[in-house]
Amino acid sequence: MSLRTLVTDPRAFFAARQDDYSLVGPAAVVAGHALLALTATVVVLRAVGGVVTPADAGAIVYASGGQRVSAPQDIVLALWATGALYFALWVAVAVVAYLVSLYFDGEGSFRRLLAFVGWTLVPTLAPTAVRTAVIAAMFLDAPEFATEAALQEWAQSELTDRPARFAALAVRPLFTLWMVYLWVLAAEYALELTRRQALVTVALPGTLATLNAVGTLATAAGRVLGLF
Repeated sequence: MSLRTLVTDPRAFFAARQDDYSLVGPAAVVAGHALLALTATVVVLRAVGGVVTPADAGAIVYASGGQRVSAPQDIVLALWATGALYFALWVAVAVVAYLVSLYFDGEGSFRRLLAFVGWTLVPTLAPTAVRTAVIAAMFLDAPEFATEAALQEWAQSELTDRPARFAALAVRPLFTLWMVYLWVLAAEYALELTRRQALVTVALPGTLATLNAVGTLATAAGRVLGLF
């Protein structure tokens, strides 16, 4: 079954992989998310790393795209945390769903569930790639900032002047709901549960993911409205 089937007929995709326990493909999908997030963060660091924290903050010098970049230590740690977040999300959703499924005496294995949950991040690669491209377009042409206030003012104006940036945020809740729906199917087929039982197993991570996406959109909308 191809990734196209996952998008057009996810039930058939998971049904065909009942005996496929490989984590290579799902790990590649999650790594794709992490690399996109790291790319966006590196671009931002190159533009604003010198003004986000005081100049005397402990700095780390590291290689980025063939260049040496200096940035405060806490920002560098945030960079790696951004990439690790997607792997943490992958495992956390699978763990929560599996533990809840024990109440229903699910018959599937955790490894199969972990593989299926990894595949569910395929649809969200699209908005993540768009978001990365928009951020790169914004910050690669960014001027030099003398203060953090100047950076914030520029970023808010860019958000208003570039509808694509806001559009990338606006569609995120839709893709998040799509991903949560795939979590339900992943739990249903991996753990051999009913649809209602599968819905219960992913209720907690699904609610948190949806609230996070909606909250990000609301925050961006508030900043845009605050400029008028």
